[in-house]
Amino acid sequence: MNRLAVITDSATATGFRMAGVDTFEVADNAQFQCKLAELVATGDYGLIAVNQDLASDLGEEVHRAMKSRALPVILPFPVPKGGTVESGEAYLNKLVKDAIGFYVKLK
Repeated sequence: MNRLAVITDSATATGFRMAGVDTFEVADNAQFQCKLAELVATGDYGLIAVNQDLASDLGEEVHRAMKSRALPVILPFPVPKGGTVESGEAYLNKLVKDAIGFYVKLK
C-alpha cells in the first residue's frame, strides 16, 4: 500500500506530524533534492507533498527516475508567508479565486 509523505521546512512540519503524516524537514533546496530522491527510490510512497518554496528545482536524479514510473505523484503545496496564518475559509477562497479567476462564496 502506498503512503503519503511530506517534505517541508521546520515551520510547517509540526502540523503534518500531528496529523500522522510521514514528515521530513529540510532547510534548503539541496537537502530537498536529496530527501526527495531518497523517497522516490524507496517506492513506498504514492504521494509526496512538497513545500513549493523548497521545490524550485526537483533535481536531475528525480527527473530521470520519474520518467519511468507513474508513482509517486509529487504535489507542491503553498505555505503561508510572513508568519501570518489566515483562516481556513479565507485560504480556500483565495485558492478558488486564483484557480478560476473569480470569488466564490463558500457556505
